[in-house]
Amino acid sequence: MITWQKSFNNLILTSLLVVTPIHLNTYIRAQSLQSSQNSSIKILTKEELFFGLSKPGGGTVSEEQWQQFLNRVITPRFQEGLTVMDGYGQYLNSSGSLNREKTKLVILIYENNHKRNQMVEEAIASYKRAFHQESVLRVTSSVKVSF
Repeated sequence: MITWQKSFNNLILTSLLVVTPIHLNTYIRAQSLQSSQNSSIKILTKEELFFGLSKPGGGTVSEEQWQQFLNRVITPRFQEGLTVMDGYGQYLNSSGSLNREKTKLVILIYENNHKRNQMVEEAIASYKRAFHQESVLRVTSSVKVSF
């Protein structure tokens, strides 16, 4: 019985190895054909910036303060467009305490270059300075976009 089970398991494994490449190959060809037909597809950088609204020692960044920061610091650097979403998150601060807070999530999509990266860094530094923040979470990824 054990020999039969081993043979059966080997047969399943072998069939998966044979079937999988065929499936992947088909997917790759389909993607290649689609990409060549739609010339407006671009690879860009996506930034997700998480701005916590809690201030050290109590209090929060008000909606008015946030709007002023957005209008004065972020929008001039990214006039082509951005998305702002309200969120709620939690994290461990540097002293090991769990903090829960409202958050503003700013999503930027742009062609990556040194100047743009510097603009993001300046916006983060400005927020940390203005509202005495320990950090701003920055998540950077490459994305395929089409318009």
